[in-house]
Amino acid sequence: MRLTGYRIEEPIGEGGMATVYRAIQESLERPVALKVLSQAFAGTEEFTTRFVNEGRLVASLNHANVVTIYDVGAEDGRHFIAMEYLPGGDLRAHIERGLDVDTALEHVATIAEVLAAAHAEHVVHRDVKPANVLFRGDGTLVLSDFGIAKHLLGDTELTLPGSTIGSPHYLSPEQARGLQVDGRADIYSLGVMCYEMLTGSRPYSGKSEMDIAIKHVTEPVPHLPEPFASSSGCSAANGSGRCGTGSVTCLIAMSISDLPL
Repeated sequence: MRLTGYRIEEPIGEGGMATVYRAIQESLERPVALKVLSQAFAGTEEFTTRFVNEGRLVASLNHANVVTIYDVGAEDGRHFIAMEYLPGGDLRAHIERGLDVDTALEHVATIAEVLAAAHAEHVVHRDVKPANVLFRGDGTLVLSDFGIAKHLLGDTELTLPGSTIGSPHYLSPEQARGLQVDGRADIYSLGVMCYEMLTGSRPYSGKSEMDIAIKHVTEPVPHLPEPFASSSGCSAANGSGRCGTGSVTCLIAMSISDLPL
């Protein structure tokens, strides 16, 4: 595959609608991540519009911890988004290697700040998970992949009709029910990630994606095991109803107490 102005090196990721390649932007000789819409969707205006809107939506956020968009374009029926290349891997790999408590809470606070900025612009990510949290070469955390994000004040909803919105392990109960969502859905997903960063495991498991989604709706929010429950620092003035419970929500309250919803 060739795209004018880019030297494509190798695929580095693939999703339901697009493949991501590592490439060189030839005019500047800099590495980029090139997200190319699948040819299966490229002939449908509805999908191409959603794809282009993803690039524009992310670019509009203009936040230091949101992936930087360089270009959006099309050539010979191939629609693409060129964005910064992030060589530091994803949060999934960091969790698998193990995170200390301070690092985990620092990541939670940074992601909460990014979500606050997105929500202030009425953008809900709807797929906050470790695989969508990447790192620059200097270790800076970056939120990426707004492919199913929704702008609450417009028609920009980047979702395939009939598809599951979100990833089962990090799905908010309202997403699992197929209800309308706001920023609180992202906060719930962040809470699940916080639990996983601290414990190394996800709060819910099941034999199928449906089993897991149902547990998000029907099961109580899990308590963090000791010593995290007693050292979470949430027994201060962060909401008497949640503090002291050791819940995921309590643990991240210090980071998101002023988050606009």
